[in-house]
Amino acid sequence: LDKLEAIRGYNVNLSTEEFKETLKTCGFAMSGQTAKIAPADKKLYALRDATATVESIPLIVASIMSKKLAEGLDALVLDVKTGSGAFMQNLDDAKNLAAALCQTGNAFGVKTEAVISDMNQPLGKFVGNALEVFECVKILRGEIDEQMLQTLELSIELAARMLVLCGVENTVQSSKFKVQSVLDSGAALEKFRQNIECQSGAAEICDNPETLLDKDLIEVEIKTEKTGFIAEIDAGAIGESISRIGGGRIKVEDKIDFAVGYECVKKLGDRVKSGETLGVIFCRNKTQTHLIYEKLANAYKIDDEKPSGKFELIKEII
Repeated sequence: LDKLEAIRGYNVNLSTEEFKETLKTCGFAMSGQTAKIAPADKKLYALRDATATVESIPLIVASIMSKKLAEGLDALVLDVKTGSGAFMQNLDDAKNLAAALCQTGNAFGVKTEAVISDMNQPLGKFVGNALEVFECVKILRGEIDEQMLQTLELSIELAARMLVLCGVENTVQSSKFKVQSVLDSGAALEKFRQNIECQSGAAEICDNPETLLDKDLIEVEIKTEKTGFIAEIDAGAIGESISRIGGGRIKVEDKIDFAVGYECVKKLGDRVKSGETLGVIFCRNKTQTHLIYEKLANAYKIDDEKPSGKFELIKEII
């Protein structure tokens, strides 16, 4: 929801009536937990935090599924992350969480499927709320570059599986073709525009995505001192660094600076030379740069040999 709130005016706290009206008008709505929808969730999370049970799988499942089931769904597709940038860094833990989520959904009569996706590097080109929305709008506009391809791949995978679960299409492959066709035609962009308008947001971002970006930020390049191939990226360290300069919450009550973030210039397997740029920090001042520069630079492990094997974004379907 923090990402959506980077869109000026976008309302993520819909009343039940507003939610229904948005669904009627544009076919989908995006909203958070409210006083009427899963009202106890926020208090239960605070209790988990105080009792060191944030990582408890049963309590994670209760938190996630209470909100989903409150919507009266027929089908649900979940994206469960694993890797250095995920809550469940171990693949087996991610599988256990995914299985528990699916078991709970199916027990309530909701056809539920989970896609386990790799977060051993940032998913797309950017990290940070406004920057990630910018990336998504660029993809919807067909203005995609190589660093955005994984964001597109995962989005198509999730959407395609939802179409199959809902009975709109018979196979994932035919679903992917359908999803790609609405991207190519511009229909997906227009549907997002309609949703932004329904939820009181600044829909002009669909015509000019650059309006999402804060021109007052300074840009600082992270450079490598080594030559070789990127063997590992600590995506968690990158996320923590951006949170430290306001791009995420350290404490639940923290305010978010939607504009700050990071551009991932180099990804796993890329060849780099000493002095080349690994990434770019978008921050408010040099003080913020000093806080996180070293942590970001150390997030990259560079080896002499290119990593063997192909990076697989989709690890497993549960």
